[in-house]
This record gives sequence, C-alpha cells and structure tokens, in this order.
Amino acid sequence: MPSAGKNDPPERGEISPEEREAFRQRSDAIGKRLGEVKARREPVDRSAENRARGEAFAKAFRLVAELLVGVGVGGFIGWALDRQLGTGPWLLVLFFILGFAAGMSNVIRSARIEQNKQQARQLASPSVTDDDEDDR
Repeated sequence: MPSAGKNDPPERGEISPEEREAFRQRSDAIGKRLGEVKARREPVDRSAENRARGEAFAKAFRLVAELLVGVGVGGFIGWALDRQLGTGPWLLVLFFILGFAAGMSNVIRSARIEQNKQQARQLASPSVTDDDEDDR
C-alpha cells in the first residue's frame, strides 16, 4: 500500500489544498462584490407594488360583480314576470339570457375602457434606452 504524502497528487475527485485555498479566495471575492452590488441597489418599494396589486384585484372584482348583477337582475325580472303572467319558466329563461348578455356587454365595455387607459399610460411614459445602445 502506498503511503499518502504531502507531495502526492490528489486522488481522483479530490482537490489539493492549494486549489481549495484558491477556490475559497475566489468565492470570498465574489461574495464581497455581490454585497457591494446589493448595497448599491435601490430599496424596493413594496407599497407601490401592493397598491397596484390591490387596484387590479378591485378591477377584477368589479367586472365579476357587474356580470353577476346583470344575470341576477335579469333572472329576477323574468321570475317576477312569470309569476305575474303565469307563463311558466319562459320569461325567466329569456330574461336570464338577456341579463347575461347585458352583464357581458358591461364587462367588455369596462375592460375596453381600462385597456385604453393603460395604453394611454404606456404612451405617456418615457421610453427606456437599452444598455447596449449606449455603447455605440
């Protein structure tokens, strides 16, 4: 059995102490540079992000509510007319469908309005130059 000495080459899959020290120094240097970059980076404003998320949730909730109210009002009117006129479920079905159509048209109209507002905001915002374009 050969004895393992200091000058023997490392076994397969092992690194020498010199390589281990060089690796440690490189990882320390990378860690320091990463710390500097993190320190220079601007703090993230979570309140603006949360506000935007809340506004999007409110808009989605409003669209769902408009659809459900249209269907509900149409169904109620059809049910009430069926009771008064004794026509069976026909007016209920008819007004239910009309309520759904009215709700969908409200949702589509509201979505178009929001889309136009978003497009106007995008057009009004300043353009961002690409980092590669600055080098030319």
